[in-house]
This record gives sequence, C-alpha cells and structure tokens, in this order.
Amino acid sequence: MTSASVVFVIGTRAQLIKVAPVIRACEQAGLPTHLLMTGQHRDTMDDLLHEFAIAAPRRAAVPAGENATVGALLGFAPRALAGLIRELRALQRIEGALDVLVHGDTLSTLLGALAARRVGARVLHVESGLTSAQLLDPFPEELTRRLVFRLTDVAFCPGPREAMQMRRYRCEVVETQGNTILDAVRMTGALQRAMCPSGQGVLVSLHRFQNLYSARRFDRLMGTVAALAEHRDVHFVLHPATHKRLERSRWPAVFDRLPRLRRYPRMGYRAFLCMAAEAECVLTDGGSNQEELACLGVPTVIMRQTTERQDGLGANALMERDLPADLVDWVCNDGPAALRRPPRWPADPGPSARIVRYLSGLG
Repeated sequence: MTSASVVFVIGTRAQLIKVAPVIRACEQAGLPTHLLMTGQHRDTMDDLLHEFAIAAPRRAAVPAGENATVGALLGFAPRALAGLIRELRALQRIEGALDVLVHGDTLSTLLGALAARRVGARVLHVESGLTSAQLLDPFPEELTRRLVFRLTDVAFCPGPREAMQMRRYRCEVVETQGNTILDAVRMTGALQRAMCPSGQGVLVSLHRFQNLYSARRFDRLMGTVAALAEHRDVHFVLHPATHKRLERSRWPAVFDRLPRLRRYPRMGYRAFLCMAAEAECVLTDGGSNQEELACLGVPTVIMRQTTERQDGLGANALMERDLPADLVDWVCNDGPAALRRPPRWPADPGPSARIVRYLSGLG
C-alpha cells in the first residue's frame, strides 16, 4: 500500500465527473482520500457528489462561487492558490505525505499543481499528455496543459499518443488505456439508452472562450441554433458563462419566438447524458462531451477549429470545418444518421481502476 494520502483538487463540474470514478475506486480500496475544492462551479457540485455516492471528506480552499467571467477568474486565482497551500499544509500535519491528483486543463489544475509543488507533495496529473499542438488554440486550455506538464511527477495518460507526449518531460508515465470518463459514463445508464435511441432533436452545448467572446463567432453560432430550430426540436443546455453571454445579446428575444427551441440550465450528469443518448445529433465544443459521445456512438459535430482528442473522429464525430455542407442543410438532409455508431462498452477493469492500482503500490 502507498504511505501517502490521496488529495483530489477539484474546481469544475467536469473535473468532478471525470475523477468521480477514481475517487470511488480509492474509497473502495481503503485509501485515505480527501477532496480539496476550489469552488469555480458552486451549482450542481453537491448534486454530483450525491449522484456518484462520494463520501470522502471535503475541504474548501476558497468560498464557493461561480466564476463565469474572465475578471472573476483573475481575482479568484491568487486567493485560490493561497487557500490550496494552506489546506494542503493542514492535511500534511494530519496525514503526513500527500499525493495530489489534479485533472485536465483548467485553472484549478494549474493552481493545484503549483500548490502541491510549494508544499513538497507529489503532483499526479490525470488525463495527461493531451495537446492540440497549437499554443493558443484552445485558449487558455492548451497553455495551461503545457505548464502543468512541467510540474507533473506522475502522468496518467489515456493512450499511447499521450504517453509519448509526456515522455518528453521529467515524470513517470502511466498509461491508463482510456479516459476515466468512460467509467463515469458506465455509471449513468446512458449506454443502455444509446442502444435504442429515439433520434429526436438536436442537443446544443457551447461554452468555450473562443465561441463566447468573439462577437462574430458567437453571433454566427447563435444564428445556426436559431436556423436549426426552424426545422428541428433544439435543446440548448446553458453553461453559466453561456447564459450570461446570451443575456447580454439580442438572441434571447430571437429565441423566444422559436417554439421548437428550448433552453435549459446546466443539468445533472445522468440527465444530460441520457438526453444526449436520445438525440439526433449533438453540437458541442466540449472535450469531455466529445469523449462521452464517442462512447455512446451519438452523431456529434465538434464546434471548434481544433481538438486535442481523437475520440470519435472518423466514426461518430465530425469537426465543424469538415462538414460536407452547411450545418443546417446537413442536419435537415439526415446527415447525422450516417455517423450513428453502436455504443462502446468500456473495458473492465477501466482506467480508474488502473490509476488506483498504481496509487495502491500494485503496479
């Protein structure tokens, strides 16, 4: 067994979803486990912890809040870093040695890695090695990843491509044979829904910086959503940042006149994935969504110029730039049907079990 306690630094909803199966596996293996919350996403965090039946004790680095603007994040960063260092030192006094697990490419990933280095704890990076090979696209995620790579002691890489990337750095590389989100999807029941989908409606989920804060890009995307709603039922799930951006625009008045367009606040993980499993297709700019939808086999259009993930490409997913026609025409001419794939059941043991095996000193 490892002599170190395991601390998960979690800031966003997506991070919690992806590490939830790892936390559960740590609890089941009897590893001393703590959650250190940086609080970017206050909404739905408690619901997600309940949804995944996570019982590990939690500590807050900063008071919970929803940092949905660039200005809020800039003010948040120094407070969060100081809080993380304070709480990690407090845990060291109680537990002794710590293994600090950070996930992905968010601000809390970088702050967690910096804080762990500051207190002399090991930095273990989950979903390590992903790269778009373009420093500023996606921004700031790609820049964040590259900084975290340099701080990482142990890189948990989802595949050989990512493992090769991380062997360029001074860290131990562990290949997990998939992303932990596969284990999260398996826990939801959405795979069963995807086996007999109704194929009704287009699901939209957009929240990336480039899509929200370029006025021209934002207007073009909202125009596409409105045009789709002339022909299909459209379910638009709004991230808090998307909701705020939308409310500052002319588009709510346009959407109000479209009876086939429904807007939803950000919802629970199970509810979202089950809705996605039933959709005719999904328009998303989320990397996690790309992975989830590849597992479910749902037709997907990735609304970005680049992606650091290969999941679904050449199968159920297309990059926006690779559409054979205008997006609205493509949907109306049943283009998504050609992308539908059978759901892909994750292997057992999954990536989360492989991570916990390493943490337990078994491999």
